[in-house]
Amino acid sequence: MNRFHLLAVLISTYAVLTYAQPSYWIALNYKVTFSSDGSALVEAMLHPFSLDGNSLFGDARVERDLNASVRGIANYTLLMFSDNLKLLSYSLLSYEKRLHETVMCDVANTGVMSSFKGAYVLSTLVYLNTSNYVRKLNATLYEVKVRDSFTSMDVRSWIDVIHFCFKNVRLREFRWEPPFARGPKSAEDGCMLWENYNEQEAPDFYVFILEAPSFEYVGEPPEISAVISNIEYGYNRFTVTVKNTGLTSGYAYVRVVSNSSEQARKIYLSARASREVTFPNIAGEVFIIELYSGSELLDNRTFTTYHGDVVEPSDTVKPPDTSDKQQSTMPSVTVILIVTFIAVILIILVLTVFFKKSRQQSQENYSTDVYLK
Repeated sequence: MNRFHLLAVLISTYAVLTYAQPSYWIALNYKVTFSSDGSALVEAMLHPFSLDGNSLFGDARVERDLNASVRGIANYTLLMFSDNLKLLSYSLLSYEKRLHETVMCDVANTGVMSSFKGAYVLSTLVYLNTSNYVRKLNATLYEVKVRDSFTSMDVRSWIDVIHFCFKNVRLREFRWEPPFARGPKSAEDGCMLWENYNEQEAPDFYVFILEAPSFEYVGEPPEISAVISNIEYGYNRFTVTVKNTGLTSGYAYVRVVSNSSEQARKIYLSARASREVTFPNIAGEVFIIELYSGSELLDNRTFTTYHGDVVEPSDTVKPPDTSDKQQSTMPSVTVILIVTFIAVILIILVLTVFFKKSRQQSQENYSTDVYLK
């Protein structure tokens, strides 16, 4: 049962929720339909009932309270898909009373679901390409997270039943967080159904890997423009300086990745301000340092370290420096060249003498032959 601790008169006054005894409960079911264009039709279905489990659907006083709380319910719905509602695109489609809709919850906390006929339904179209709970994996594959925003706001609240459907979208994988929470009751015909009997069993996040070829991912726009202005390295420790080059303030993320470790920091930068970020105990040989704001990569650097304490910018791994070895081998190379030169000179001299003597001997033999005749 969703412990939607709302006073009948003060249903949207959050400050009172903790201290006031509610005069009725609200069973809360959701249906989320993912479409191939990257949108999600989200239907929040509510059914009020008294503390002794009797339906209050159609009660005029309760209906007035619910009508006054539509904006609050809408905010809870949007928080299922993003923690930054300023960046999330959506359309509030309708708020209606459906007589033939069925809403379920565990009224008496006995592990048995009860059904109520009729529901107050708020329909919202959420554009997932502006959600920071969506991560692009490749050209057609996306990870989509849906949060139980009620549990995150009040541990005594949770979504009783949530129904996921996939319209022209292929579900490749799914999981839930934390893993010890209850899994889906059913998964068939392109739909999945979760029934949650208490907060401990209700997942905090429902995670889906979806294949949607026509989904055009926008992502979260950057809050600021910034660059990496300086990097220092020593004793397995990076210090990165980030400079806000724009006139607006906002958040950025600095990420350092090596072949053996990864660290990230979120920082706030005022307009034109700079800030140092330190990454201790980070080891490796080749490092990639990235600067993000929103989903956009603003700047990046690649570094290669030598002997653990020297760092140089590089796009590729630089070969070890061998200048000392080259200097140490110079004398031996010079000696070899000198010896070779002398040997060549000697060979030339020997050949010269040899050919000279051969010619003289030939002349003597020629003279002798003429004399004998």
